[in-house]
Amino acid sequence: MNPPQLSPHELIQSAPEGLTDALQYPFFQSVFDRKSRRVALGMTVGSDVIEFESAYEPVPLSELEEALLCIAGTGLTGLNLGDLDPVRGMSTLVQWTTRTWPSSCSNHGTELFFSNDTGLHMLDMYNLMPEQGEVMTLSGKDEDAQAEAIVEMYRRARKTLSPGRAPLPTTLPGLFDFNQWNANKPGTTLFVPVTNTTIEYINLLFIYLARSYGFSIVDEQNGGRSAGLDDALASGRLDPVRQMGMFELEQRVLSMLVVEQAFICQNMNLAMQALGLGGWTFTGYLARFVMGGGDVEGLGFRFEDTKDGRPSVPVGRDGVYEAFCPPYYADMHEAVDAFMAMKWAALDDDVPKPYLEPDKVVQAIPRPHEDTVELVKKYCQYCIDTYGRFPVYVDPMYQRLTCQAQHVDPDFYAEYYPPGSLTPQHLNHFRRWHPELADADGKPPRRA
Repeated sequence: MNPPQLSPHELIQSAPEGLTDALQYPFFQSVFDRKSRRVALGMTVGSDVIEFESAYEPVPLSELEEALLCIAGTGLTGLNLGDLDPVRGMSTLVQWTTRTWPSSCSNHGTELFFSNDTGLHMLDMYNLMPEQGEVMTLSGKDEDAQAEAIVEMYRRARKTLSPGRAPLPTTLPGLFDFNQWNANKPGTTLFVPVTNTTIEYINLLFIYLARSYGFSIVDEQNGGRSAGLDDALASGRLDPVRQMGMFELEQRVLSMLVVEQAFICQNMNLAMQALGLGGWTFTGYLARFVMGGGDVEGLGFRFEDTKDGRPSVPVGRDGVYEAFCPPYYADMHEAVDAFMAMKWAALDDDVPKPYLEPDKVVQAIPRPHEDTVELVKKYCQYCIDTYGRFPVYVDPMYQRLTCQAQHVDPDFYAEYYPPGSLTPQHLNHFRRWHPELADADGKPPRRA
């Protein structure tokens, strides 16, 4: 029988001294400390040059360590300031909330999945809201209140999707051979950010196809013909000179979104330095396999077939994280309507906003013209009708980077590296964070 869970307040009041170390660690020191530290407790390095077998038991991260990493990576930081002219630019925003990383148009289409010894989990940060009138959720509090808010946010957002460590690839082709010895091993926490590309894509179409922009989008694979927008071109509603290909458009979408995963991983890497944890960011997993499109269940995403003979594409994890496209909607007309309902619900009276006079600002934000809505729907449906997928070149659910956090093995770095490869935060970690496990020298628990 599991012991009762401590409340956030009780957890922080009984927290180890390492928490204070982490919260007070200098930012620039974290930046200067950052290195990939891949060898954790319990691991074996199978090499003729730097052969090593850990003498220690693998020790998983505590809930508090994991919460600090997750919220540093992708925590809710409050409301964006929306400091734009409401008439020009404000209609591009998707949400009022902000995270620990910047997002184009505040779309925040990237969520964090993670695997540890207890299970496969996800942080559903998209649906978290600050309290009414609260512009900042974490800043400005004393250390205890800040730490309690971090734990509470982590618990509110965390969803456990399945028990036990996620069944991710362990061999080629799903995982490169030089990552097979240490990825997703006992005691580690593997973080996998996944991006819903359809949110920003549809939002961007409302800009490109607006009356003031009037871009003509063409299909390069089919002789440069109009991508379902012929009538608008013929009527002059779209400008034939302002032409953009579908491939170029989706490259723009991808370039804006892939950085979100990098921001999240870098935030967690900096937090690792303050916590005295090892880990690194890598690209050794192939997205299809890690998401569940290969020979293992992976993250458990649904894959759908296309019309052009290419492999099936990940569209979402049913009931948990779903793209704005079929099969979750009958067609792209319905998907665009659902996107609009989600986006414009942010203007409802009960949704927190950052202004002293929110009604004055909200009333000035223009809604898209009906002809723009129809053009967005026609283009999106053209993608489905022609290629059997939306987007056409980028996966609806996109995964590229992974980040792993772990307790470093101090003996490996002492044997093969000069002093300085581990910082005092790493060397003192068990004494400060896990005194009940540390021996008299502050070392981790050894294997029996």
